[in-house]
Amino acid sequence: MNATQDASNDAQNKINTQLIDYNKTQNDLIFSTRERLFKLEHNHRINSILFSGLIAIIYIMTIALVVSHG
Repeated sequence: MNATQDASNDAQNKINTQLIDYNKTQNDLIFSTRERLFKLEHNHRINSILFSGLIAIIYIMTIALVVSHG
């Protein structure tokens, strides 16, 4: 009976180790994906701010040109 119990425990331990390894891999993928998304969102936010600033400068320069040339 003891040998059977040991074999069952060993099998369960192997399954548990495989699940832990699988979950670790999944967590690594999740965190690396979240990191990439955070960087993309940050870059998008910066690009949006720069683009808005560029549009504002072009608008102001156009208004200044129209006003200066009557």
